[in-house]
Amino acid sequence: MKKMRPARDLINKWMKDKKFREAYDALEPEYALVSALIEARMKANLSQGELAKRMRTTQPMIARMESGRQKPSTATLLKVAKATGTRLQIRFVEA
Repeated sequence: MKKMRPARDLINKWMKDKKFREAYDALEPEYALVSALIEARMKANLSQGELAKRMRTTQPMIARMESGRQKPSTATLLKVAKATGTRLQIRFVEA
C-alpha cells in the first residue's frame, strides 16, 4: 500500500513549478473569501444548516459558497454578515 503524503507536502512540491505557483496565486482572493465565510460562520457558532435557515436559503447553497463553487453576490454577503452578527467590509488595497 502506498503511503499517503500530507497535502501541504504536495503543495510545497508543486509550488516549485512557476505555472502552478502563478495559477495558485491568482486564486488567492477566492481562497480569502471562502476562508472569511467559514470563519464568520464558525465564530457565530453556526452549522451550515443553521446559517442557511437564518439567511432563508439552503444548506447546499452554503456548502457551495464555502467550497468556492458558488461566488456570492454582495447582497448574499450582506445576508451572511447579518446572519452571523458581523459587518461586511469591502475595500481595495494597493497591489
